[in-house]
Amino acid sequence: MSTLLGLAALLCLAPAAQAQWKWVSHSGVVQYSDQPPPPGTPPRDILARPTPSSVAQPAPPASGASAAAAVRAGIAKAKARQEEQRKAQEQARQLQAQVQTQQRAQVCEQARQQLQALDSGRRVRQPGPGGQLDYLDSAQIEAQRQQALAAMQSSCY
Repeated sequence: MSTLLGLAALLCLAPAAQAQWKWVSHSGVVQYSDQPPPPGTPPRDILARPTPSSVAQPAPPASGASAAAAVRAGIAKAKARQEEQRKAQEQARQLQAQVQTQQRAQVCEQARQQLQALDSGRRVRQPGPGGQLDYLDSAQIEAQRQQALAAMQSSCY
C-alpha cells in the first residue's frame, strides 16, 4: 500500500517538475529552475516563465473509497497471478506424473519380455567385451532373471 501512495505522490508532483523558469543571473550565467528568480532580477533578464497550464495545480486528494478500490484491485490482480502460478505448477506435476507412469510401464514391459526370453529354455546370447556374442551360462541367466524380477516388482503395479 505504501508503494501505491508513493506512486500517487510522484504523479501529483510530475506537473510541477515541468514548470521551468529561465533567467540570466547577475554574473551573466543562464539559470534554470522550477522556482522564480531571486527578487530584484530585472524583467529583461527573465528569459522564460512557466505557462499557466504548466504551473502545478494541486491534485485533488484521493478519496478513501477510490484508494481502497485501487488497493482491492491490486490485491485481486496479485491473487489472480498466484492462482495462475498454482494452476501451472499443478499441470506440471500432472504432466510429470504421466511421464513417470509411461516410463514405468515401458520398464515393466521390457522386464516381462526379458523374463519371458530367459524362461523360454532357449540359449541366450549377449554381446561380450569384444563385441562378439557370448552364450550365457545358467548362473548368468539366473542373475539376469533376478534383475528382471526386481525391475518388475518396482515398475509393474
